[in-house]
Amino acid sequence: MKPIGYYTAYTPGDEGLLAEMQEAWGAQFQKLNNTERLWMIVKLAEDVCAEQEDDIRASVEEAMVRLDELSTSDKLGLIEALVNQAKSPA
Repeated sequence: MKPIGYYTAYTPGDEGLLAEMQEAWGAQFQKLNNTERLWMIVKLAEDVCAEQEDDIRASVEEAMVRLDELSTSDKLGLIEALVNQAKSPA
């Protein structure tokens, strides 16, 4: 695992929320449990989504209604794929 500074603008010695998070949970957020990590993903995604101007298509909403058809591993894989795509939109 890489430290949060690899993924964010945080560098050691900085102050602010990222520094406080690293202090509380470790440089790799290793002190968080998976429920906390997933909850943070939801909250961060909600915040970033609210900044977007695009609408959600019905087909996307309909697919999310069927999430129970997917394994936890597949759900986490989709999260990873979607995050990578959101960071480098086509």
